[in-house]
Amino acid sequence: MYIWAITGGIACGKSTVSQLFAECGARIASADDDARTVLAENSPTRAAVLELFGTVERAELATKIFGDPDARAKLNSLMHPAIRQQMRAAIGAAQADSTQGLLLYEVPLLYEGTLDTWFQGVIAVAANRKTQLARLKARGLSDEAARQRLAAQLDPEEKVRRADFVVRTDVPLAETRAAVLTIYQAITQSAETPI
Repeated sequence: MYIWAITGGIACGKSTVSQLFAECGARIASADDDARTVLAENSPTRAAVLELFGTVERAELATKIFGDPDARAKLNSLMHPAIRQQMRAAIGAAQADSTQGLLLYEVPLLYEGTLDTWFQGVIAVAANRKTQLARLKARGLSDEAARQRLAAQLDPEEKVRRADFVVRTDVPLAETRAAVLTIYQAITQSAETPI
């Protein structure tokens, strides 16, 4: 099983690209899904987040943390250890799986969390800033809130520079789909032995 990460800035199209990889046959895991899991009813992480922030609702938490680096650091210190535990379990299961294939783990804060070494390679999903802003506004965010969220993450061009492959989503979908297929084939047909 090949185990790769997919990353990119907010509103770059990671979910769309992950879906396209799934259509090629990849298995998809997501750190965002792991975050939802660790906030499940009766979890210690949920209790700690509720105690500190008074909510576990994603939109409310986002409002509280994206304009406040200290609050964001506190939330991350509560969430990230539990999310990493979930990720280690999923990666361990994939490593134990003797079938051929590709597990793509969607990790928005891959480089920020220095998690890139957990994977055989990295695919960055990229879109220009104008496209990202338009997508965030389409989600109902104000211009100021959208810019705060963009500013809170590593520059997408740095993610592109560090990645093994790049998929652009500010191009026609047919081009994005073709890039995904090419990358999927390059990974799964590589001579390198999977983990």
